[in-house]
Amino acid sequence: MKFSSLKQKLGLALVAAWVTCSIAGCGAVESTRDFFSGSGKAVVASAPVAGSAGPALAAPAAANSRIPESVLKGKGLEEVWYLGEVVSGKERIDLQRAYLLDEDLFCVTGPNSSRQRHLIRFSRQSGHAVWYEDIEGTLVHPPSTYHYPASVLRDPELYYTQLDKVICLDLDTGRKRWERELDFPISTRVVANESHIFLGSDLKRAYAVPKNLNVEQWTYLTKGRIEASPLLAGDKVVFASHDGSVTGLIPTDGWDKVRSWKFKTGDRVRSDLAFYERGIFVGSADYKLYCLRLDGTVRWSFVTEAEVNEPPAIYSTAGGSYAFAISDENTLKGLPRTLFAIPLPKGDDVAAVFDSWKMKNVQKVVSIGQRNVYVLLEPGASGEKTLVAVDVATGKEAFRLDVAGFNFIPNNSADFGRNNTERGRIYLISRTGAIQVLGEKSL
Repeated sequence: MKFSSLKQKLGLALVAAWVTCSIAGCGAVESTRDFFSGSGKAVVASAPVAGSAGPALAAPAAANSRIPESVLKGKGLEEVWYLGEVVSGKERIDLQRAYLLDEDLFCVTGPNSSRQRHLIRFSRQSGHAVWYEDIEGTLVHPPSTYHYPASVLRDPELYYTQLDKVICLDLDTGRKRWERELDFPISTRVVANESHIFLGSDLKRAYAVPKNLNVEQWTYLTKGRIEASPLLAGDKVVFASHDGSVTGLIPTDGWDKVRSWKFKTGDRVRSDLAFYERGIFVGSADYKLYCLRLDGTVRWSFVTEAEVNEPPAIYSTAGGSYAFAISDENTLKGLPRTLFAIPLPKGDDVAAVFDSWKMKNVQKVVSIGQRNVYVLLEPGASGEKTLVAVDVATGKEAFRLDVAGFNFIPNNSADFGRNNTERGRIYLISRTGAIQVLGEKSL
């Protein structure tokens, strides 16, 4: 990381603005300020307690970039933490992208006066800026991470792409480990195992590239563009293509006549796949959501009203597990985007699968709580942004929340809903740098 050069250019290293952290049962609300030392380690200054002398909390750029506690209280929600803005030196920086990974929240800033952009890691628990790294431009594909087995004494890694270049950072510190300029156009996020990175291409090919090389070890040719990210499932790396195929390949060898498998859907596959409880979930433009076994055979399929071009969201609840699938708008039949809640059957012998409820005009699934699933509605004619809490078992609406002023509302998978700390948390992020994290109040 270029900490010393950044300090020379900016006078001060990147600063995360004053953070308000409201945690149930913790008493006084505290404000903290993060900055970076020349060594590259995040340094947290002493946190002044609310009401003590110190700089005031930076106000959000837009009045509607923070939902007041009075509104949240009536809906069983509370503010977990809040970041008013992100500044570099004395200059406020906009956010261009936001990605919620299992480890933390990663944001890409817009260019400052020196035309520099940053990738910043924010703690999911507190909003502290853990580290930042200079990047050459914005990200087209989401970053990804890999944690080595405990027997391999190596720190976890984060990967992102810039055009046809793959960059690897140390996940804990943000320091660059390596970069590889590849000779093919990258069309997916990077997926990694201990020895290789896997990518899809606009050239209709799947690629496996050793981490210590910039040339592929093997490729696999499909008949369509690869837009869905690779998926590591069992002992296979799975690729899906616009030709409708889903293929299980050997990570070290690619296609093997004996061990590999191929399944053909009825139309293109565009969205990322999901892997849950030994099932590979595939959304297809043939109006179906598929659940495949690890050998590529169909365990079950569910028919929707239109193309399924969004990644399925899988959640485990006290009443059982659910797959949430969204079908696109069907203009020929006059049908809107529709969310289907599909209870996952137990056992391997499945005769049929049915939805327990469905909801119209849903843009995406955001999070799941103790009783409710939170969904973002499609903007109406006036462009409003509305978050709706829906009873996960019945589909009955519990309440609505106006989330105008927030540009990024990522899906919080929360380890398929099994992470109690993250369960029910909602991340609201504005281009102005305001980040508000909501959570359900303890029952």
